[in-house]
Amino acid sequence: MRILTVLSTFCLAAAAASPYAPAWADDPAPWAEIRVGSLADKDLQQYDVMLMAINGSMDFQDSNRYELAPGRYQLRVASTRRSRSGEMTARPFTLEMKPCVRYDLVADHSLAESEGGWKIVVRAESPIKSCMKKFGVLPTPGEQAVAAGS
Repeated sequence: MRILTVLSTFCLAAAAASPYAPAWADDPAPWAEIRVGSLADKDLQQYDVMLMAINGSMDFQDSNRYELAPGRYQLRVASTRRSRSGEMTARPFTLEMKPCVRYDLVADHSLAESEGGWKIVVRAESPIKSCMKKFGVLPTPGEQAVAAGS
C-alpha cells in the first residue's frame, strides 16, 4: 500500500512539473491574464472564444479569466460561433505572455471560408495595474499608451 501511495505521489508531481501542464500564476510573482467571453464586437464579425486546452492540458476550470505565469503558451481555442453543421470549431494559437499584461481573445470571422473562415486575435492588451503596483513592473512603451488611455 505504501508503494502505491509513493508511486501516485510521484506521478502527480511529474504531471505538475510537465512542460505541457499550464503554469498557473503563484503569489508572490508577477502574473499574466487571458480573458475570454463577452468581449466580441459582432459589427466587426468578432465572436467570443473558449479556452479548450493550455499547453495540451484540459485540466482547468472553465472561466472567463485565466491567471498564468508569464511565458509562451500553446492554446487550443474554440469560437462560440457554430459551423454550418452546428459544431464548434477550434484552432491552435501560440501566445507569448508578458508579466502584468492582460490579453483579451476573440475569434475574427471576417475571413472567407477559403482562408479558413476565422482566426484567433488578441483584441486588446492592457496592463494589470494591481500586478504592476505590487511587483514594480514597468510597462513597455506600447503598454504605456494603453495605460495612459485607461
